[in-house]
Amino acid sequence: MAENHDVNVGYGYASDEVKVSPFSFGANFGKCFLVKLEWIPNGGADGAEGEALEIKFKINDVEKGYRMFPVKQGFDKNNNAVTDPNAKEFKDAQLDFNSRVTHIMHCFISKETLMTALARPIPSFKEFCNIVQRLLPQGYETKALDIFLQYQWQPSKNQKRTFLEIPKKMSYGKFLCPAQPGKWKEQRAENIDDNTRKAMWYVNEEGQEHLFIRNGWFMGSHFANQRTDGIDGVDDTGQSSNVGEAPSAATEAAPMNAPSTTPAAW
Repeated sequence: MAENHDVNVGYGYASDEVKVSPFSFGANFGKCFLVKLEWIPNGGADGAEGEALEIKFKINDVEKGYRMFPVKQGFDKNNNAVTDPNAKEFKDAQLDFNSRVTHIMHCFISKETLMTALARPIPSFKEFCNIVQRLLPQGYETKALDIFLQYQWQPSKNQKRTFLEIPKKMSYGKFLCPAQPGKWKEQRAENIDDNTRKAMWYVNEEGQEHLFIRNGWFMGSHFANQRTDGIDGVDDTGQSSNVGEAPSAATEAAPMNAPSTTPAAW
């Protein structure tokens, strides 16, 4: 009888270190850095042509980012696309876009500097992106930041669960700021409901409150609770959503009945 020989499948050493996600739901303090904010011409899926503002952070030494696309539509309360530039929904989408960029830039430059730079009419998306990129100070990528991460509203294509992402709307609360001093501890209110104005917040050893606050609606929503219908074997180091995809009602539009947590901009 012939001797059986095992097929060489690559036996050898492998690390037994337990893999831990570099990201946490909620605040990630002081280990976040902006590494890229620039206009790109090929922001579509799989590198397809389509301009976008590409934003990348490094959080606990792992890169995570997303793309912001030219505003071409808003969404009504039923998540129907609204393309009329004079419609409130369209103007709200433009305001939210501007507020998110403002929110990031306030970590590096003053309100007055930013307002002055953006005071004149800006004729194109590309020029807007180039202006804000040029405003970033030298060495901006070494400035430590605090960042708030939330779960996707629904799983991305071909995924069975939601992953942590950088917020894509300002109406649910601030998500980025220069790293604040102190050791921060999460606080949660008891018996919360949709009308609870402060359901989750952070306090340091001096009793000071961090600017990251979320209300009761948010804490009961999909943004604060991971959705899953099975384990797919993908960890949180992967891109969470729509990198390389134009925004849609599912990925970009917020539930219209959700109460705002804070004002849109500082």
